[in-house]
Amino acid sequence: MRKIITTIAIIAALITGSRAQDKITANQGFWVIENNINLPKVQTVKFYDARNRLMYEETVYTKLNIKKKKILVALNQILDKLNERTAYIESRNLVTLSLNLKH
Repeated sequence: MRKIITTIAIIAALITGSRAQDKITANQGFWVIENNINLPKVQTVKFYDARNRLMYEETVYTKLNIKKKKILVALNQILDKLNERTAYIESRNLVTLSLNLKH
């Protein structure tokens, strides 16, 4: 009986402690950060639309920690702006400017 209660407690703790990826709406799109093992401080941020077409791509020369809420919010705001746009994007430094990164 003690083993069953312990097992149930462990499973309950694991379920409540896990976090899934936020739900993506069908018309929003998504972003991806790509990096290279040989160049850890060089990352490429790519933004895709709902049809999996590349909308915008930028290379940043710093390590982006996506566990920080500030980074997540900034990337999601850029994605929203890209979805709202109707014309070509003039600035090629959206991520760098929004996160105040060095070039």
